[in-house]
Amino acid sequence: MSLEDALKAKTLALISQQMANWVVEIQRFIGEHQANLVRSLDELQEMAARYDEKINEEDIGAAMAEVVASQPAPATPAGPTYANLRASLLEIEKGANLSEVLTYLVNEVGQYVDRAAMFIVKGQSAIGWYARGAQPPEVIKSINVPLNADTVFRLVHNSRHALRGHITQSPGTSQALARLSGDPQGILAVPLILREKLAAILYCDSVQEEIPAGDADLIEILVSFAGKNIDLLSGAPKPATGVATTGSSTDRAAALRAGGEEVRERAGVPRAAAPPPPPPATEGEGTSTVMFSAQSFAAMKQQAAAPARPAPAPRPAGPAARPISPDDQKAHEDAKRFARLVVSEIKLYNESKVNEGRRHKDIYERLKEDIERGRQMYSDRVATHVRESTNYFYEELVRILAGGDAAALGPM
Repeated sequence: MSLEDALKAKTLALISQQMANWVVEIQRFIGEHQANLVRSLDELQEMAARYDEKINEEDIGAAMAEVVASQPAPATPAGPTYANLRASLLEIEKGANLSEVLTYLVNEVGQYVDRAAMFIVKGQSAIGWYARGAQPPEVIKSINVPLNADTVFRLVHNSRHALRGHITQSPGTSQALARLSGDPQGILAVPLILREKLAAILYCDSVQEEIPAGDADLIEILVSFAGKNIDLLSGAPKPATGVATTGSSTDRAAALRAGGEEVRERAGVPRAAAPPPPPPATEGEGTSTVMFSAQSFAAMKQQAAAPARPAPAPRPAGPAARPISPDDQKAHEDAKRFARLVVSEIKLYNESKVNEGRRHKDIYERLKEDIERGRQMYSDRVATHVRESTNYFYEELVRILAGGDAAALGPM
């Protein structure tokens, strides 16, 4: 072996020996440190356990209570609550006819805004009908807003959606409602839809910069509810011959009539969605609208003048007499209700003509088309056996239009 190889072999052997020693020493140090680390962890655990035992939960609880007590009480939620909504819905539901429902609606909305006014949509105009918060109250009846004018009424009429904003955004509205006086700031207009037709617009305003969104939402709900309630009151399906109409809406209306006091007939109902009838047809022409004739009205008057026959009440008699059935009694109640609704609608849209007609005793001549159309609606809706044995429609003409004076209807 050469010298070089001998040195190399000797060197490698020494290096290997030294590295082996180092590995043994490093492993020993690691073992010692691991043992020390385990002991330290054990000591830390024991120390933490001792600190946990030293925690005074009563002191902590007292400190937390002190912080909570120093905080201000939570603010009461602003705006109407569920209780407000429920109370208003129940109040509106008291209405036993359409004019009552609209009146209750305006009165309830008046609690959430400074002023609320119902405008009936007739042709191309929004006509003031009833208001809450206006001074004097009757001023609303003198306001007629053209629907083609640049006002919120036109916007609501065209869109059929509610509109909320500031009066300065619609100068035309401020001008159209100048007779209401006051200094309105925030405004709201909500459409009233009856049988898919825009029948009226509820206008609200406030001295606040805007009507709060929560109040506006509640008012929209009330208007929608009133519309559905009116549809239920006036939209009962035509019963089959000899069969009374059934349904919870008519049951409720009858119960309300029986339990509530008679409300002043300030006005009637918004225009029904039924299409206008064609002109009176001459004999032999085909037409789906049956018009009143002088003979038919004369017969109705004669029957009305005859001794009253209380159809819904059982007649005291001998063995042949039969007590009226609950279904027949309900059919008569429904007929009375519908007659009152139809005639009230005629009065709502023609108050000035009704007043003039009463003075001149020619109501029928002034309102012939409306009366005949109403009679046809009544005839279509009421069972034949009820129509043939009663004169409810004529009686409502005398009561509502003529103010109880049959002569005010004039020649028919």
